[in-house]
Amino acid sequence: MKKVLLVERHAITRDGIRHILESTRDYIVGCELSDGDALISTAENETFDAAILDIVSLGSGYLELIRQLAEHVPSIRILALSGRAEPTRAKATFTAGASGFISKDSTSIELLQATRSILQGHKYMSTQIAERMVRTIDIPPDAPLHSRLTDREAEVLRHLASGDGIAEIGREMGLSPKTISTYKARLFDKLELRSDAALIRYAVAYQIIEPD
Repeated sequence: MKKVLLVERHAITRDGIRHILESTRDYIVGCELSDGDALISTAENETFDAAILDIVSLGSGYLELIRQLAEHVPSIRILALSGRAEPTRAKATFTAGASGFISKDSTSIELLQATRSILQGHKYMSTQIAERMVRTIDIPPDAPLHSRLTDREAEVLRHLASGDGIAEIGREMGLSPKTISTYKARLFDKLELRSDAALIRYAVAYQIIEPD
C-alpha cells in the first residue's frame, strides 16, 4: 500500500480525494495539510511515496515549494492539481520537479491513473491540458497574446470590449454569469490585463473592436 501526503485547503475536497484513493485499497493518505507551511518538514520527517498538491493551497510560492520538495525528498513523486488547465503552468510545474499535473476538473478515474502512473516512474499530464498544449504548438512566439485564447474566451473578449455586461454576455452565449466570469478571469490572465479599461485599450490596439 502506497502512502500519500495530501495538501488541499478545502476539507471537503480533501475528504473526496482521500475517499477516491483509499477506496482502491492501494493507497493510504498518511497526512493531510491545508497549506504548504509544513510541507517540507512533514515530508522529511515521515516516509511518503507520493505527494498530491493543490498548487493554490501552496500559495504564490508553489513552484519553489515543489522545487524544494523534489530536492529535499527525491524519492517522493509529486502530482500537482490545478484549477486552471494552463499549459504554461503545467510546464513550469514539471520543470520545478513535479511528476504529474492534472486539472481539478479531472475525473476520479484520471486522478487514479495519474497517481498510478507517477508511482510507476512515468510523467503524467491530464488529457485536457495536453490537448490545449498541442493547440499552442503552431502559434509563433511573437504572436499576440489573444491568439492563445480559446474560441469561447475570444468571444467573451469581444463582448467585454464592446461594453457588454456579464449577465448580458451570458444570455447571448447561453451560459451562466458564473461561467462568463470564469472565462473573463482566464482571458485577463492570458492577456496580462488588470482592468476593464486595459482590456478595451488592448482590443482597440489589435483591432478586435473599432474605436469610437
